[in-house]
This record gives sequence, C-alpha cells and structure tokens, in this order.
Amino acid sequence: MDVLVRLFKSVANEKRILLLETLLDKGETRLDNLVSSVNLPYKTVSRNLKILEKAMLVQHRTRNGKVYYSIEGSPSLFYGKTLLNLIHRQQSRKRKHT
Repeated sequence: MDVLVRLFKSVANEKRILLLETLLDKGETRLDNLVSSVNLPYKTVSRNLKILEKAMLVQHRTRNGKVYYSIEGSPSLFYGKTLLNLIHRQQSRKRKHT
C-alpha cells in the first residue's frame, strides 16, 4: 500500500505532470534542456524529478557529467504503467483541441 500512496502523491502535482508530459513527448532529455522546456527553476525541476524517480516513473543516467532523464523503461508496477498511459492519452487529447 505504501507504494501506491507514493505513486499517487507523485502525480498529484501539476509541475510533475508537466515534467512527465514533456518526457513522454520528447523522450530522454538532458536536465538543462528539460528545465528550459518546462520554464521552471532548476531546483524545482530537480526536486520534482527526484520525487518521480522514487515513484519509479522516471529514471536518470549520467553521461560525460550531464544528467539525462527519461520515462522509466519498464515501470515495475501495473499502476505506474496505467498512470503513464492516462497522462499520455490526456496529452494527446489536449493536442487535438489546440
């Protein structure tokens, strides 16, 4: 049950939803480019990505001193996969209406 609470809390924030939508759209993205894309302060983006990472929704890797984030390759929880699918569908609907 603890995992579910963490997962739902992680997506109960508009900034984190925006980060997930951006990563779903762009794929793996360097942290500084992600900060520019979402137009939020670096500290805010970094803190929220850590929360999403603890919820097993995103992952990071470091290459040549640069940090890259992406959607977790295979979310280990059914609930995580379902949430990502819902966010992706909502994102697609928004695009159709603009």
